[in-house]
Amino acid sequence: MKISENFNKLLDNWPVKAVCLLIALFVYIFYNLSIQESRSFTVPLEVRSQNGISPASNHLKKVRITLKGKTEEIASVRENEVTAYLDLNHLAKDGTYKVPVSIDLPKSALMLDTLEVSVAPQNVSLKVEESISGWVKVNPLISGTPAHGYEIKSINVYPDEIEIYGPRSLVENCTRIQTQVVSVKNASTSLEKAVIPENLGAFLKHVSGEKLRVEVEIGPVISEKSFDNIPLIFVNPAQDFEVIPAISSVKITVSGNLLEMEKFTPEKDCAKIDCSSITEEGDFELPVKYSIPDSLSVIDGPATVKVMMKKSKPADLPEEVSPGKAEHQAGETGR
Repeated sequence: MKISENFNKLLDNWPVKAVCLLIALFVYIFYNLSIQESRSFTVPLEVRSQNGISPASNHLKKVRITLKGKTEEIASVRENEVTAYLDLNHLAKDGTYKVPVSIDLPKSALMLDTLEVSVAPQNVSLKVEESISGWVKVNPLISGTPAHGYEIKSINVYPDEIEIYGPRSLVENCTRIQTQVVSVKNASTSLEKAVIPENLGAFLKHVSGEKLRVEVEIGPVISEKSFDNIPLIFVNPAQDFEVIPAISSVKITVSGNLLEMEKFTPEKDCAKIDCSSITEEGDFELPVKYSIPDSLSVIDGPATVKVMMKKSKPADLPEEVSPGKAEHQAGETGR
């Protein structure tokens, strides 16, 4: 009986009571909304894998995190404390999957009951493959031109092979990699530089991580130049001997440092033949000595020249006169 009376009282004027209930609910919701706010920020998207599976295609690098809750609760969460990642540890074989984006929050945020966290997008399509390692050749990358008169003699990189690690298809298709650029612009001496592998991409890794050493040997440009009609100079002939050469001039080719060659002009007496050893007439083959700077060398030109050595004719003596003829000449002069 008492229950029936209470129920009747509850139903009494029920439209008014229903309206009041709705108003109270609305006020409650409005109040909660009024004391809440949202904040969004972007964080890097990491990939976590410890089962030998690696990403084999490009994927989203950042995701958007949205926090909803009380103002003081949202303010307590710092952006650098929130981590977004793709967990590949549950994948067992190659393929393309939709991987959910997971979020790590600081412990203080996990204790906030009213804090709501959402991420966009929620899933990322990702191609994955088994991870393997392999060895590839290293090509040193050189830029620029040495100083005038100098050139690159050799280029070496140590080690010339490195071990890389990543998705099977990428490792198997990678036949060589390049180093960071080493500039030789205006260089006039050899140089050495420590560099890292360049353009490995987002999916391949250098296993050791050690720097490579590039050595560039730079030296002078060697040039050649020919000179015609260099006169032969014959020195120290024996007294009363005449030198009759088969040729009077020679053509030579000189080699040396380009910078030296640009300044070099042969002296008129740069090709000499020493005749001091000849003491009799005859035909001889004498060596030619070239006088040029020590930094240059004659790479083409006659080493010897044939000459004829001949005694010079003595000067004509006065004609001998008989005594009788001398007296007659004197008498004629007296007259």
